[in-house]
Amino acid sequence: MATTTVDGQGMWRAWKRGFTSNVRAFKDLIDNAVDAAFDDPLVEKNNNFIGRIDIYPDVYQSTTTGICLQNNCVKSVASLEKVFVVYESSKVDSGADAVGENGVGLKQACAALSDLSFVLVKRANNELSFGVIAESLQLRGGVRLPSFNLVDNGSLYMQLSDHLNTPEYVDVKKCIARYGAIEPNDPPNFPNGMKRICEHFQAMNRRYSGQDLFEVIMDRIRHQSSKDDTVEQVDVHHEQKTRVHTLMRDIKKELPKTYLHIPDNLHFRVGKDRLEFKHWPQRLVELSSFKIKVNPNLGWNEGDTFRANDERDDSYELRIFCGFDADRATLPNSRKECTLHLHSRKSGRLICTDADARTKLQLPASGSDYSQGLTIIMDDFTGKLPLNPTKQGVAFAEERRGAVHEENLYQLVGAVAHFYYQTHLKKFKGKTQLMQQVCKFGDWANRDKRRQLKSCQGSDLTTYRVTLKKSQRRIRVDNFEVSEGEDTLCLVERTTKSREKKRKTPTNAAAERSNTEPDLPITKRRRRAAPGALQEAETSSEEIEEMRVPRRKTAKKPPSKRGGGKEEKNDVEEETITIQKSDYEELLRGKEDLQTKLEDADKMFAPFVEGNKKLKASYTELKAKNTELKSENKGMKAENKELKAEIKELKATKKFIPKKRK
Repeated sequence: MATTTVDGQGMWRAWKRGFTSNVRAFKDLIDNAVDAAFDDPLVEKNNNFIGRIDIYPDVYQSTTTGICLQNNCVKSVASLEKVFVVYESSKVDSGADAVGENGVGLKQACAALSDLSFVLVKRANNELSFGVIAESLQLRGGVRLPSFNLVDNGSLYMQLSDHLNTPEYVDVKKCIARYGAIEPNDPPNFPNGMKRICEHFQAMNRRYSGQDLFEVIMDRIRHQSSKDDTVEQVDVHHEQKTRVHTLMRDIKKELPKTYLHIPDNLHFRVGKDRLEFKHWPQRLVELSSFKIKVNPNLGWNEGDTFRANDERDDSYELRIFCGFDADRATLPNSRKECTLHLHSRKSGRLICTDADARTKLQLPASGSDYSQGLTIIMDDFTGKLPLNPTKQGVAFAEERRGAVHEENLYQLVGAVAHFYYQTHLKKFKGKTQLMQQVCKFGDWANRDKRRQLKSCQGSDLTTYRVTLKKSQRRIRVDNFEVSEGEDTLCLVERTTKSREKKRKTPTNAAAERSNTEPDLPITKRRRRAAPGALQEAETSSEEIEEMRVPRRKTAKKPPSKRGGGKEEKNDVEEETITIQKSDYEELLRGKEDLQTKLEDADKMFAPFVEGNKKLKASYTELKAKNTELKSENKGMKAENKELKAEIKELKATKKFIPKKRK
C-alpha cells in the first residue's frame, strides 16, 4: 500500500500560520513546560520537588538575539529523536494531566516564532541531547528535524563538532554558523555559534543540578505577521530587543489568567519577576463554586424523565466558577456583558473566551440583562473535552455525539449562570444598583495588598450544591444548598444563622410544620465587611433577617384643559419591615397554599380557555365572510346605479315605453 510523502516545506508554511499571535504560539511551548514541571504536591514521593519554568532573553555581549524557555522535569525526558517525530506524542492517553497531546506543539510553535530554534536536553545521568528546528532544513520529500545524543564529560564542543563535520550535517553546521553572527553585517560564524550553545549547556548545569532539564532557544523572533518582516528588519538587534521585551511583557500579562491551578511548588519566572496565578480571586466579587455532572452521549431532553444529577458511568464532573468582574465593570470602555472562559486539564489552561456568551448560554441578551461584569469560568479539570491541536477551541466534531455533548454542556452552564445572577440581583432594587455596588470594589480589589490571595482551587469560596429540573425548553436550578466561604468578597454583608443555608422547598416546609418545638431565637453570625459593602440593619435575637416588601406610590398629573388630574403609577419603591420567625414561616406556608390553589384554578379554567380560543377562531372566520359579503353588496349597488342611468337616458330619447298596468 502506497503512502503519501509529506512536503516538509509546505508543512513549515502551515505551522507558521497556526496561531493568531506570538503570545498564543509561545503559550504552546509553555504548555509543554507546565506538563513537564507540574507536580502533584499530595504525592509523597515528590513532596520535595520544586518545579521551575524560566523565560528570559537570549543575550550575547549585551545584544539581544532571541528568547529562551527553560524548565525542569518531574519525569525523565524522552529522547529528542522521539520528541521530534511529527504528530506523535507520549501524552495522548494522559487524560486530564497534560495539555499537549498532539505531537506538534513544540515544532509548530517554534516555526511560528522563529526560522531557527535549538532544543537542549540535560538528564540527571549526565546524558545530553541537542536538536535543531529550522526552515532551511526542510525538504520537499519530508520534515527534517535532526538531533544528536551527547555526554556531559567536559568535551561537548568536540563531540558536537565531530557530528557536524560529516557531509550529512553540512546544512546543520550552517544553522549554527548563523546563530554565531551577532550583528546584522557579521558573516556566519560557526565557532561563535558553537561557543554560545556550549554556554547554554553549562548554564543548565549551574541552574539545577541532579534534575532533567529542557530548554528551547528561539533565534531572531519574527514580527506577528511574517509578511511585514524583511531580512534586514529581523537581524537588526534593537528591533529584536523590542520584540523580545514586548513578547515577555505580553506573556507576563496573559499567563496569570491563562492557568487556574498552578501550585505553589511550581515557580514561574518571566525575566526577573515571579508570577502569581491568582488573577480571578483578585478581580471577582462574590466568587462562587459549583459542580455539575455532564453526559456527553445522551441529550438532556431525550427520554421521558429528566435526571437532576446525572450519575451514569459516562458522565463527568465539571466545575464552574461565577463572579462579578469589578475591574471590567469599572473601566468605561470595557464590555460589561456575561463573559465565558473555558479552562481545561489539570493545570486549568485557558482554551477560549466568549466576550458575550448570553446567546450561547440561552440567557436574555437584551440591554443590560446578565451584564454588570458577570463572569463564568468553566473548569474542565477532568480533561474530558476534546481540544483542537492549537488549544484555541473545542473539537466537538471529533466525538460521535459531539452535538449532543455541546448542547448538554452549555444548557447546564446556562442554568448555573441564570441561577447565580438572579440570586444576587434579588439583593438589590434593580440592575443599576447591582452595577453600582460591583463598581465599588474595582479600585480596592487591586490596591489592598493586605488580602492574602490564593488560587481558585486553594481558596475557601462560597460553594453551591444544586439540583436541576427541566423547565419548558431549558434546564433550571430546582433546589440548592450554599456554604459561605471566608475568601469570597461579598456584595452585601450577610447575617445568617450558620455557614450553611437551604432553600425553602415544599418538602422542607412540610418537615418544618411537623416540628413541634417552640420558636427559638435565631443566632446571627456577622461576616467581616468588605469596603463598600451594603450593611443590612441589625435585628434582635427574636427576629430574622429583614424582608424588602415592594410598595407602589401614585401621584396625580397636573390638571389639563379637558379634565382634572389623573392618577399615574410611579417607579417601585421598597419599604423594609422586620418580622418574627413564626410570622415568617406562616407567610411561607400561606404563599405555598396560594400557589397550590392557583395551579388548581389553572387546571379548572383550562377547558374554558380552550373554548374561548375556538370562539375567537369562529368569530374571525365570520368576520372574514362578512367582509366578503359587503364587497359583493358594494358591487351590486354599482351595477344598479348603472342600470338607472341607462333607463334615464332611454326616457330622454322617448324610446322607452313603459308597460301599461292592467
